Amino acid sequence: MEPKTNHHWDVVQSLSARIRDSAIQQLLDLFAQYKDVDNYPPLWGDEIEYQLLSFDESKRTVRLLLEQDDVLNRLHRRDEGQEGETEHVRQVDGKRNPIFQPEFGSFMVEATPGAPYDNSLSSTLSVQGDMTRRRRMIQQMLRGNEAVVTIPGFPRLGAPGTFTQPALPSGGQLLRSQFLPDGMVSTYERYGTIHDNVYARREGRAFKVKVPIFRDKSTPWPWRESDHFDLPNGAQLQQREQRQEPRHPGDDAENFIYGDSMSFGPSFCGLQVTLQASNLREARYLHDQLCPVGPILMALSAGTPFFRGFLTATDVRWNQAAVAVDDRTANELPSKKGTASLPPRWAPTSMYIADDPRLRPEYNLPSIAGHPDRTITQKLQSKGMDAPLASYYANILARDPIAMTEKDLESYIEADAEADPDLDVFEILHSAVWPHVDFKLPSKKDGQAGWRVELRPLEVQLTDFDNAAFVVFVALLTRTILHFNLNFYIPIGKVAENMARAHTRNAVVEERFFFRRDVSSSSSSSSAAAAAEQATHEPFEAEYALMSADEIMNGSRSLRSDGTQSTSSSFEGLIPLVKRYIREFYAGECERGHERGQKHEQEHEHERGKVDVTADQLFKYLDMIGARAAGTLPTPATWMRQFVQRHERYSRDSVVSERICYDLMCAIRDLEDREGDQDGEQERIQHGDSIGN
Repeated sequence: MEPKTNHHWDVVQSLSARIRDSAIQQLLDLFAQYKDVDNYPPLWGDEIEYQLLSFDESKRTVRLLLEQDDVLNRLHRRDEGQEGETEHVRQVDGKRNPIFQPEFGSFMVEATPGAPYDNSLSSTLSVQGDMTRRRRMIQQMLRGNEAVVTIPGFPRLGAPGTFTQPALPSGGQLLRSQFLPDGMVSTYERYGTIHDNVYARREGRAFKVKVPIFRDKSTPWPWRESDHFDLPNGAQLQQREQRQEPRHPGDDAENFIYGDSMSFGPSFCGLQVTLQASNLREARYLHDQLCPVGPILMALSAGTPFFRGFLTATDVRWNQAAVAVDDRTANELPSKKGTASLPPRWAPTSMYIADDPRLRPEYNLPSIAGHPDRTITQKLQSKGMDAPLASYYANILARDPIAMTEKDLESYIEADAEADPDLDVFEILHSAVWPHVDFKLPSKKDGQAGWRVELRPLEVQLTDFDNAAFVVFVALLTRTILHFNLNFYIPIGKVAENMARAHTRNAVVEERFFFRRDVSSSSSSSSAAAAAEQATHEPFEAEYALMSADEIMNGSRSLRSDGTQSTSSSFEGLIPLVKRYIREFYAGECERGHERGQKHEQEHEHERGKVDVTADQLFKYLDMIGARAAGTLPTPATWMRQFVQRHERYSRDSVVSERICYDLMCAIRDLEDREGDQDGEQERIQHGDSIGN
C-alpha cells in the first residue's frame, strides 16, 4: 500500500518550535496567575467510555454499532430542544443533563456528569444513579436490537470475519490495517488528526502491538498469527520489506497476537476520575500519593482478557494502548546503552512532583522520565517554577503537537496563539500525553476549574454499581489521604514495575506489588519534616515490601522488605483506612452540628441514624472492592474468561467464536436490565457458571 501523504503534519512540524514557545508562554502565564490561588472547592467527577452494540438474535451474532454520530446528534438535539426552557426544565430528575462526547471509535460514546460532585454525603451517593441515567439516555437513542454496554474491549475487534455494523472491509487508506476498517474511527477531527500525525511522525515505523495469547489445553503451540490469516501480519510484512528479507512461512513471531494499527489502543474503554484540589500544593501531593495506588486499582478493575477474538495471557489494556499510540521515531526509542530520550506518550507517570519534605530524592531514581529538554527546563525555572515541576512540564512541552487539528492550525497562523484567547496551545500538547496519573492546570478561559488530578488506569466495569464503587472509592481515598496526611511514597521505578505486574492474568490474586510498609505520617508540617529527616538515615529498601492486593487493600500483619511475615507491627490496609475516615469525618460532622445547637436531641439522633445508613451504603462499595482483592469476587476479566471457558461451544483452543461472543455480550447486557437488584447482580457476577451455559 502506498504511504498516505500528510501535508497538514508537514506544516505543523515546520511550526513546531514556534508552537512550543507559545505553549511555554501560556503555561508560565497560567502558572503565575493561579499558583497562589487557594480554597478551590473539593469538586470531582468521572468519565465513562461506552460501546454501542447491534445484536442479531436470529443469527446469534453481535457487532460493533458504528453510529456514534447519529447517537450524539440525537442526544444533542434533545438538549437543543430545551434551550428556550428554564434551567429546571432542562434538567433530568432535578439534575443537570449529563455531557456526551465522541471517543476515538465510531462505536464509542463518552459521558460525564452534567455538574461535578462535591464531598457531601448526598452527592457521593448520587454517583451510581447518575451513571444509570447516562446509560439509559444513550439506550433511548438506540433501536430494540441495539444496546450500550460498558466493556473495556469488544472481544472480536479485529478478528477474522465481520465485527462491525454496517460491515466494512479492512485495508483502507486511513488505518492501513489488515484487521480493521477505516469506518471504525470517529469523524471527530481530533481523533483522525492524532492518528494521521502519529503515523507520520513514526516515519514509516510499523505498528506492532503484541499481546501474549492464553495457552489452553488445545491451543496450537507454538501459536502463529499466520495460521489464522491468509497473509502474515502487516507489521511483520513491512518489517521484512524494510530489511529486504525474503518471506519465510515459518518466521512469524510465536505466541503473540498482533495489532497493526494505532486504533488497537484508543478503541478500548477506560474509567477516569478527576479530582480538584484546594490549591497547587495539595494537587501535587495528591498526584504523588495516587501514583503508587494506580497499578493496584488497575489490577482490581481488570477487564480485558481478549484481543482480536482470542483469549490473552493478560487481563488489562494499558500496555497495548501504550504501544499503539507511541509516536517516537527510531532515534527516540530506548537504546542498548541507556534510556530513551523521551518516554512514551502513554506510560506510567514518570516522576513525583510534590513540594513535600517526605519526598526523598531517591524516590525519583532511577529516572524513567527520559532526558527533559534542558532549554525548556531552564526557561521555566528562570520564571519562578521549581525544578520538579519544570522537569515534569518539560517532558510535555518537548513533544510535537500531534493533536493540533487543521482548524487549530488555521487559527494559530491567522491570529497567533498569544492573541487568540480561545486557542489553548499548551492544552493541545498536554492533552496528547497520557500518564497513569495526570496533573491538570486551572482552565485557561476563566480558571473556574482549578488544580486537578486525574486517575487514568481503571478499566471500565460491566455494571453501574461496580463503576460507582471504584469512582467513590477513589474520591473517598483522596479525602482519607488528606485527612490522615498519608504517605504512600515508593521509588517511581517500582510504580512502573507494579504497572507491569498488574497485567498478569488474575494479577489481583496471583501477583504481589511493591507498597509502602508504613503509610502513617505526622500531622504537622514541622514534625513531618523531622520524620523525613530521620527517614533519610534509614535503609531505603526497608520502607516498602512486596504485598498482595489483599494485604494492600484489606490489611495484614507487617511485612519485611522481602515480603516475609514479621510481627513487629501491622499494615492497616486502604479500605480499613477509608472506613475509619468515613466514621470519623461523617460522624464528626453530625456531632459538630449538635454541639453548635443546630439540632435538638431527637433530630440529632435521627441525623446520626442517617449517617449510619449512609456509611452502610458506602461500605457496600468498599466491600465489593475488598472482596475482589481477597479473591472471593472475580474481576470482570476473570468472570469473562471463565464464561468463555465454560461455554459449551468453546474448544479449549483460545478462540472466542462469534457465538460465544454473542452469548457473552447478551449476558453483560442483561446485567443492567435488572437495575436496582444490586445484591442479585453481584451474585450473578460471582457465580458466572450460571450465565450463558
